[in-house]
Amino acid sequence: MACISDLPYEILLKGASVKKSEEFIRENCDEVYHVPGGYSLAGVMLKGGKTIPIGVKGNSIYFQYVKPCKGLFVLKLDDAQEEIEKLRQGNYQ
Repeated sequence: MACISDLPYEILLKGASVKKSEEFIRENCDEVYHVPGGYSLAGVMLKGGKTIPIGVKGNSIYFQYVKPCKGLFVLKLDDAQEEIEKLRQGNYQ
């Protein structure tokens, strides 16, 4: 399992509610997928409710990430073609 700090992410939104972060992803992405809590994205396990939105815009993905003691963030990960293909194939394991 990887650590989020090992990924070259950009913070797009911080301290948002679950609803606000999902709206942000929907409004700023061309495709949106809902994966189950515990889904592994680039080796990092995503925590959250029953489903977590992940957006695709070009070759980038936008996703919710909960940082312990810091709150909910929307992060952007560029050059994520492998992860995008995994989402498009519905491979949510």
